[in-house]
Amino acid sequence: MDIEARHSELRTRLDVLGFGHPLPLSAIGIVSAILDDLIQTSEKLKCANQRIEQLHQEKSAWELGVEPYKCDNSRLLAECNALHLELIKQQDKHILANTELRSRVRSLQADKKQLEEKCLAAECKIRELQTGSSESVKSRKDTANKQRKPFVSTVRAGTFYQPPKCCEQGGMQQPGGMPPTCRCPCNQMKQVDVLHEVERLRVETQNQQGVIDALKNQVNSRDREIQRLGALFAGGRPAAALAKDCCYRDVNELGHDVATLQQEKLSLQQTLTEAQQTQERTARKLSRLSEKNQQLEKELREFESAAIKLESEANRKMLEHDRKNSDLQVKLQQSQVRVRELESLLELCGPGADKVRQLSDSSISSSTWPSDAMLQTALQQATDEKRLLYKQLNEMKDREQSLLADFEKVKTKYTRLKQKYAALEQTQHQQPVGSVSAESQVELQSLQYRCSDLEEKLRRTKEERDRYSSDAERQRTVVSQLKRESVEKDHELAELKNELHAQRKSNRPSTASQGGGGRLRTADSHGSGQSSLSVQAAIHRIERERDAAKSEVRQLEQERDALREKLKLSTRSQQDAVAKHETAIAEYSGRVATLEAEKRDLQGGQAAAQMKVKLLKEESRELQARVKELEESYSKLKLSYSQMKILHEQTERALAQHQQRLLSTETQLGTAESKLQRVDSTVEDAQNEVGRLKGEISLLRASNASLVREKDKLLTDLDKKTESLYAAEAEIAELKAKRKELKSTIDRMQQKLDNVSTDNIHKESTLRSVSTETDTLKQQMATLKRKNDNASTENGRLSNELTDALAELTLTKRQLKDSQQEVERMKTQLREYVQEMQRAEELLLEKERERESMLERFKSLSEGVNVLETSNHTLEAETSEARKLLQEAEERIATLEELTNEREQNIRECEHQINELSASLAAAESELEALREENKALALDLEATKELCGKLDLQKDKLQAELEEHSNIREQLAREKGTLQRELTLTRTGDRAAVDGLQELLTASRADLEQHRLALAQQQQETEKLRAEVDALRSRMADEQDKARRSEALASEYGVQLQELRRQLTDERFALMRSRAGESRTEREDIRHEDEGDDGDDDDCNRYSTM
Repeated sequence: MDIEARHSELRTRLDVLGFGHPLPLSAIGIVSAILDDLIQTSEKLKCANQRIEQLHQEKSAWELGVEPYKCDNSRLLAECNALHLELIKQQDKHILANTELRSRVRSLQADKKQLEEKCLAAECKIRELQTGSSESVKSRKDTANKQRKPFVSTVRAGTFYQPPKCCEQGGMQQPGGMPPTCRCPCNQMKQVDVLHEVERLRVETQNQQGVIDALKNQVNSRDREIQRLGALFAGGRPAAALAKDCCYRDVNELGHDVATLQQEKLSLQQTLTEAQQTQERTARKLSRLSEKNQQLEKELREFESAAIKLESEANRKMLEHDRKNSDLQVKLQQSQVRVRELESLLELCGPGADKVRQLSDSSISSSTWPSDAMLQTALQQATDEKRLLYKQLNEMKDREQSLLADFEKVKTKYTRLKQKYAALEQTQHQQPVGSVSAESQVELQSLQYRCSDLEEKLRRTKEERDRYSSDAERQRTVVSQLKRESVEKDHELAELKNELHAQRKSNRPSTASQGGGGRLRTADSHGSGQSSLSVQAAIHRIERERDAAKSEVRQLEQERDALREKLKLSTRSQQDAVAKHETAIAEYSGRVATLEAEKRDLQGGQAAAQMKVKLLKEESRELQARVKELEESYSKLKLSYSQMKILHEQTERALAQHQQRLLSTETQLGTAESKLQRVDSTVEDAQNEVGRLKGEISLLRASNASLVREKDKLLTDLDKKTESLYAAEAEIAELKAKRKELKSTIDRMQQKLDNVSTDNIHKESTLRSVSTETDTLKQQMATLKRKNDNASTENGRLSNELTDALAELTLTKRQLKDSQQEVERMKTQLREYVQEMQRAEELLLEKERERESMLERFKSLSEGVNVLETSNHTLEAETSEARKLLQEAEERIATLEELTNEREQNIRECEHQINELSASLAAAESELEALREENKALALDLEATKELCGKLDLQKDKLQAELEEHSNIREQLAREKGTLQRELTLTRTGDRAAVDGLQELLTASRADLEQHRLALAQQQQETEKLRAEVDALRSRMADEQDKARRSEALASEYGVQLQELRRQLTDERFALMRSRAGESRTEREDIRHEDEGDDGDDDDCNRYSTM
């Protein structure tokens, strides 16, 4: 029936739920369970849905409450960003205003300088004009007093020149003479303009630099603002979420602000790049202008020297011309005297003599006319050759001046190189010895680059030497040509002399045939003598010119020999300088090796000192740890002591309770005894029970006495422990004092060690001892560094790969730069060659014009034509050489372009390798990050070692100077060193003894602590035993109280019986009372004694409790 009822119920439920499936009887239990679970889950779902609805309502309520706060937050953010933008704009305006004001100040300062220079120049001009006016007045007075006019020089050694028309003269000058440029006010004005332009460009560069700095500041402010906004976005909610959630939807302005700031940043960066480009351009312009200024200054100096030389030569020539004029005047006076004498003789002879005179004059004129024409042509040729020789001499002098200028340039280059080497030596001496290995590598690389630069400079100087040698050979050829020309002139003079002798012979018979009287013969002799004198004078003049030409040729030979000697000296000095440079490079390499060895030794010594310091620090740390452990043990002992005090108080309270209970039991016993004393006479059974009770009381008293004794023992133990604690506190105080003393001694020892280390490091003997210690410490370091070998090897491998890649990169970049520099240099050379070609073509054109003019003027002069042809041939040879050089330069440019292409390919390959290495580095960086932390600690140690090395190096230098100056102080230092070593040994022994004593004290304290712990454990066990005994006593007391109650009930019964038996025992009472009176007295005395003992025990307990 139950199954059918369940089946029917389940069926109805399933029908209600809509499950019309058949229900077998075997599935009743499972289906009923499933239905129950369904009902429970449906109920839980209802509850959960209700809870979710409640939470949604709460959420909507919270969102509605948060909305105003969101609006306020977004509004405040917008206001804050607006304020930041206004601040940035104001800062930008302020910076721009400051830069503008500074630029104005600079421009005003530059204008002030220019005006001051103009004022100074005007004052100088006024002074010089005053001096010039005074000198002109003096010169006029001198010219009035003198007959001859000296050569007025237009060149002066001062800084100011008179304003001659030099520019016009320079334009009218011939090409073989002085160069057109000279030092004049025009050039001075140009120079001043160039200087003003340089100053203006410098001011502009400073202004551009200020603008660049202002733009950089603006860019930095923009970056900061972008970072702030990025931090806002990163720290808070995103702008999209704020825009969705908040009713104040203007948060997107942040994004617009960020975009505008980035655009402004880009624009500022562009302006910054443009400003940097303009700065670079201005810097290039400045460098070019400075180079031009230097070139102009050099040209001005050369022109000054050339002008001074020309002035001296012109003065000398003027003096020679004055002498020649004076000689010619003397000869003219003599000839005039002879002519007057002849005229007087002719006047005396008469008219016949006139005819003869006319005939003789006609004959003489007819005979001397061809000879005079020949002589005039020879004289013209000699003068022309003389002019050509002077031109060639001037050209040679110009070349000599150019060679001397080049030689001075070479000298200046060598002096600069020497100065650079001296600066390198000074820098190497001034550099600290204990620098890092990376810095030493960088210095070595810089030295190598300087050496390569010096080698390139030496190569250039060699090329210049070769060029100078070629110029010297050309000068030799020119001198040889001049010698040949002088020999040809000598031959021509000899031919002229022969012709004169032939003319004289031809003239002699004509004069003999025409001679009549004596006076006419004298006239003829006088005419022939006069013609011969004129010819002799011309011959003497030509001989003098020949001697002058020879002397000039000798001077040229001497100058050539001097130039040869100078070239030899320059080559020798160059070779000596090269040898010195090589020896200096070898010395520098040796010095670098020695410095590296010293650095390694110092690093080893520093490592040893650092290890010592580390050991001392570790010892101090260990001592501090021990002190901390002692303090912890002391705190633990204090806690145990407090716990013991608490336990002692608890035990005292328990004992007081027991004593109170005992007193109450004693009072109860007294009452019982009084009652029993009343009943003793009647009941023996009660006496037996009382005796039994007394025995139990005695047992209880004995147990109480044992408890008291145990309490006394515990108190004594506590006293001992307190004493031991006080002793431990005193020992701890002593240990603290000793620790402080040890710290002070350690500090003193560290100071002494520092002083002794600074003294000992700079001494050779201590260095040896330290080297031995470093060997031992290196062995220890080797044992310690074995753990870091794997990481260091990997780090070294990766760093080597990095350095190799970076070195390859730097090499390729430098090769690129060198190739670009070579290309630019070749371009400049090409431009120079083109300019030289243009100059050569212009010279050719000028020479052709000169040749045409010379052909038009002197068609009869074949020698001039030959000279011009030779000059043309030389110029053609020079043009061919220049063309060859151009071809070589073009070939070099082609080769350099090929090299640049190859280097670009190499650079691309290197970039590909760099990309691969960067990928490998990105993989290795993850490994390096783990190793960097270890490297940081090593870097800190290295920095400390660097500082120590620097200090030690400085102190080493000082002590070396002191050792060299004062040898006696060295002996005293050695003695002090011995004493310090003894003190060190003593201090070390004392420290070791103190450490050993501390270790012994620590071991003793630890043993005492262990003993205290054991004693505490024993005391805890004893307290547990006492608690168990107290519990047992409590149970006994409860039993005794039950027994006392029972005894009281019995006593009441016995009292009833006693009242009944009083009448019967009246007779026996007196006898019994007498017999028991003595016993009662003895018992009372015992009880009094016991009460007194209990009172004494209570006093003892009170005394210990107060303690």
